[in-house]
Amino acid sequence: MSVLLLGTVLISCATAFAWFSRVQVRSALREKESLERRSAAEVLVAAIITGIKSNVLVKFDSLLLPWFKPFIAPIDDAAWVIQIRPLDDKIPIRNIFLPDGSTLRTEMRDMWYDMWEKMNRRDMADLVLDFLDRDTKARSGSNERETHVNRTVLDMSELLMLEEMTPAVLYGPNSEKAALTPATATANVQPALNSGLDVTAGLTDYCTLWCGSKININVAPVRVMEILPGLNSSIAERIAEARETAPIKNMSDLRSIPGFPASTARLSGLVGFSSQYFEIRMEILDDNDTGGGFDVIFDKSTGLIVLWEEI
Repeated sequence: MSVLLLGTVLISCATAFAWFSRVQVRSALREKESLERRSAAEVLVAAIITGIKSNVLVKFDSLLLPWFKPFIAPIDDAAWVIQIRPLDDKIPIRNIFLPDGSTLRTEMRDMWYDMWEKMNRRDMADLVLDFLDRDTKARSGSNERETHVNRTVLDMSELLMLEEMTPAVLYGPNSEKAALTPATATANVQPALNSGLDVTAGLTDYCTLWCGSKININVAPVRVMEILPGLNSSIAERIAEARETAPIKNMSDLRSIPGFPASTARLSGLVGFSSQYFEIRMEILDDNDTGGGFDVIFDKSTGLIVLWEEI
């Protein structure tokens, strides 16, 4: 009986060890594959950055350019679907102040307040400025708090430190992240849909960290273009239609669009035609259904990667 029991125990131990060994081997193989893919992605990203930086002859960045079309790269036993996209498409949250870090740029003023009006949250316009600016002096109708960072945010989620800044306000009431917001905070969205307000949008639909001092008109969403000084929704729609046919290379191209204002003085400090930041999205398709990929953002002016995420 003792021999039988001992044999059973030994078999169980051997089975457990074999199972443990298989798990460890699979884990090691997955880690090896992950490291190999990361290395391949780093080489690919370096080549793309070099290519974008060396392209000095084209002075504009439009989705119509061939290098911004998705392409497939066969790497090892997988197909990598790669999409390069110019950014600088929204209000530059890091460049809304003058060099003193506290004074709102003159050309940005109307756009900033119009954005909050559209979102039906005009009450937050100055509060967010006080949160971001370098000084500790409250703006009219606002107040400074100890929780204010008084610097440029490193991530848009830092704005959630403001009590009034719910996920619904930051990301939009229809976003997945808005589920963290109490229902009472989004109850007024539906009644306001027909009021001309953009209450389904969040701050991140208008603002971004990844933008230089000017917004690239070739990639900016309609909702952003329509609050540019002197523009409206009709003109914004015409710009969106025009850039689907041909890139907008300069102010002369913009002025040729029907209805565009004759004077562009208020726009010259806000509107550009090229981008400083670019996104590289790499999605991996393989036979093992492991999928995954990488999302990378880099700064063309420095060639530095500013964001690297696994997807």
